[in-house]
Amino acid sequence: MNAIATLVAPADLTHGRAVARESGVVAAVTALHAELGGAVLPAGPGGHVFLPEGVVQRSDLYGTPDGPRVRAGAGERWLAEVPIGPDTMVALHVLGAGPGGDARTPDAWSVGLGWVRLGLADRFLARAAEHLRGRKVQDTVTLNLPPVRILLADAATGLAEAHALLAAGPDAAALHRVHRALDEAGRVSLHLFGATGFLAGGPGSEIRAAELLGDTYAPPSTVETP
Repeated sequence: MNAIATLVAPADLTHGRAVARESGVVAAVTALHAELGGAVLPAGPGGHVFLPEGVVQRSDLYGTPDGPRVRAGAGERWLAEVPIGPDTMVALHVLGAGPGGDARTPDAWSVGLGWVRLGLADRFLARAAEHLRGRKVQDTVTLNLPPVRILLADAATGLAEAHALLAAGPDAAALHRVHRALDEAGRVSLHLFGATGFLAGGPGSEIRAAELLGDTYAPPSTVETP
């Protein structure tokens, strides 16, 4: 069995939200990986890995549907690097890698990552609101403009949906919905930052990293029943 495949109750993983909200994507993903053993590279359904560089360097095993395997000699392909401030997230493809266990029941890594992404969405939306609070359009604080308030409300609704699904102990289909809701919330935050979101070292890189986590690890929208 995959070393990180044992399902942990959602209440045991909720603190990942707080870590992500306060410290960002690299710290939160690193902490989740350490909590779940710290030795196995978790891979998504397509055999892809997207993790902080330090986690990749420290892990000797990678997850497969049949259990962990030694990385030495594995067919790894380095795909990309995403700078996040002084840190780096890296994307790999590992031949034969993937999640273990029943595809219909998310493992602890998958559920924990949902909570981490929820905390990141909190972080992005709060920072975007603070950014707009310091700007004005024709003597009106940008945060108070009706179109901006509508966007913030839509994003907050997505966060509430994701929280409700995670708190209920999601199956694969529900966890897929969590990731898609958080993708939309992140894009709203990026839109609210305007050009600032695309500056080097700006919030856009972390928002994009959060979405890449969803692209890598979200369960398929449908899971076939054996």
